Amino acid sequence: MSKSNLSLAQVEAFCALAQYKSFKDAAQYLDIAQPTLVNRIASLEESYNARLFLRQRGNNRLTDLGLALLPRFRSCLNSLREAEFLLLAHSKVETGEIHIAAVSPYRVSLLIKHFNALYPNIRVKVSFAASEQVGQMITRGEVDAGFYVLEGNPPGQQAFFFYEYELIAILPAGHPLALRERLHLRDFENQNVIRREPGSLTRQLFEQALAREDVGVNVVYELGSRESIREAVAQGLGISVVADDEHVPHDNIVTRRIVGEGLTARSSLVVRNDRVSAPLTQALIGVARQPLEI
Repeated sequence: MSKSNLSLAQVEAFCALAQYKSFKDAAQYLDIAQPTLVNRIASLEESYNARLFLRQRGNNRLTDLGLALLPRFRSCLNSLREAEFLLLAHSKVETGEIHIAAVSPYRVSLLIKHFNALYPNIRVKVSFAASEQVGQMITRGEVDAGFYVLEGNPPGQQAFFFYEYELIAILPAGHPLALRERLHLRDFENQNVIRREPGSLTRQLFEQALAREDVGVNVVYELGSRESIREAVAQGLGISVVADDEHVPHDNIVTRRIVGEGLTARSSLVVRNDRVSAPLTQALIGVARQPLEI
């Protein structure tokens, strides 16, 4: 059998550039110098006299041949990673790293606590983002798994139920609505509301529920994190909604349940099919299926 001119470094470089489309961003992802990445792509193309990318500053797109190679190269990297996990398991050296993405830190932090107790030598890397961004990270293969509310059935992915939550209202302690035991969607009519950024599932669920009831609100602020919204409500700048398990008690804030349809969601552990069988992913799925002690 003749020796292959194809190297693992070239395959990794190809997949990274295909994912990020930018030599700069791909090099940062691989933690190598940009000229090194350029050389690896160039040597790959020269070795086989093949053009794999259409060069354009910040948007290096795959050619037809590159598109045909991408799933094969990705499968190659995933198989190599699984082989490494098998070797680690055989040697009983339970070390490694798993990268996950999530929307809410509270439940995921509890899960990581349980995971670390079972696998103390496995490093867990977590990236927090809005639901839309988490879904994109999974699709692009930037993370091994993600915790969020999956809408529809994206091809090539599997979902494992994690937990269910509902939206609650958070109000300044002196707000007139705070005198009520519970709120109806109609109570939000013309209220000063602080909402999350685009891509937030909390915002999406709440706005859809308001639209169904034909309720109009006065949006006074749009903030990019639950922490900033909590502080704005505590300062009396408006009212808002959060997932019930995400709220951190505050002396200046009261919470109220909201009566209405479409204010609950099911969070899942979502994994791409090509990573489901990896030992560390299987370990994560096993922990996620266990009841967490809140």
